Amino acid sequence: MVDLRFDLSSGLDTVEGSETVRFTAERRVCGLVFRLWANKPETVAFGSELEVTAASVDGRSVTPHYAAAGAPASTQGSLLRLPLQHCLRPGHGTTATLDFVLRLGEHAAERLGWAPDLAWFGTGFPVLGWQRGRGWATNPVVNQKGETASSEAFRLRSLEVVVPQQYEVVATGERLPRRPGTEPGTAVESFRAPSVRDVAVTVGELTTYELETEGGVRLHVSGPADGTGTALADWAHEADRAIAEISALLGPYPYPDLWLSVIPDCPTGIEFPGAIQFTDLPAGHDAFELLVSHEVAHMWFYSLIGNNQGTSPWLDEALATYVQQVVDDTLTTTPPSIIPAVRGHVGEPMTWYARPEVSLAYAQGVYRQGAAMLAEARTTVGAETFDRLLRDYVAAQAHRIATPDDFAAAFADAAPRAVSVFRSYGAID
Repeated sequence: MVDLRFDLSSGLDTVEGSETVRFTAERRVCGLVFRLWANKPETVAFGSELEVTAASVDGRSVTPHYAAAGAPASTQGSLLRLPLQHCLRPGHGTTATLDFVLRLGEHAAERLGWAPDLAWFGTGFPVLGWQRGRGWATNPVVNQKGETASSEAFRLRSLEVVVPQQYEVVATGERLPRRPGTEPGTAVESFRAPSVRDVAVTVGELTTYELETEGGVRLHVSGPADGTGTALADWAHEADRAIAEISALLGPYPYPDLWLSVIPDCPTGIEFPGAIQFTDLPAGHDAFELLVSHEVAHMWFYSLIGNNQGTSPWLDEALATYVQQVVDDTLTTTPPSIIPAVRGHVGEPMTWYARPEVSLAYAQGVYRQGAAMLAEARTTVGAETFDRLLRDYVAAQAHRIATPDDFAAAFADAAPRAVSVFRSYGAID
């Protein structure tokens, strides 16, 4: 269970945050690990940084221990350990509280940034690094475009965002009534969600278009008040289409709400549970449909079914690309044009793809090659069988962190030839 509070400065470039996490151990645990994913090299290069300023466990102040784990030396690192006074036995719990400051880079082409009258930040808080059945996620962040995070699903009991009262807020979860802040000229927007694994927030002078889908999903599409290249209504209707078609393929959309933020500085699209940041595409752009369907597909792969994005990025990116191609009717088993160095390396971790000789081919090796792998497996075993087993995998792994072995196991009995295809592409051992 998590309680979060973000208090934005008047210029929207700095966020003072506080977080309370209730953790129950499933095995003996003698310390807590939090990940400061916002300190990855690319984010820091754009001027953003997360700094923890105070920590306590069960009301007792503790001194955190930091490790770089791939983060630049100018930061606290990406890995924080909190010592426990006594080791936890299975079934026993503890409560940790962290205060922190999130500094946002101006016009950052990343998931965290600010511009005049606009701020956006996702994964902008210390994230508990536990993985059920496996322990703490300590994989390093890398200097590569793409996510390296891992987070168990948690109950977001409360998300409070304190802003100058002239600004609107969109964020993860169900929005509660706005109320005045304790400081003059401020307001508090509150949200909650029964199960998410990350949080995203957009603040600013925003215009919002709202639509409820036939399936009852509340769509909220927000962009700068001075306008966007593609109309907000067009974003909403395209997301509505993607939700309907992906739901038919994978099962129901997993959240009551979907919050879309159109952000001029966003590079393409970045997904969070129940929320997406999109770049401001001009009207009629060729990439519009595929960008929307790809990011909406992430509401199932990484949002509903988690994975360690640093060690097994294909489990969300290849699957999201595959689903995008299915619903956009562009799926093909024709081998993609990729450099030889990444052929057969779908399952490599982000540390492998951050190497200079292959860093520019990450999308080729994981997105395109991974989607082709899944298309070939579907053709090999038959679309009906493959689609049924994929839906079963979604249902079985919902709200968990899946591994490549979990994915292979979903096909092993009924479609072993699919597993052979996964193995031939290097997705599984």
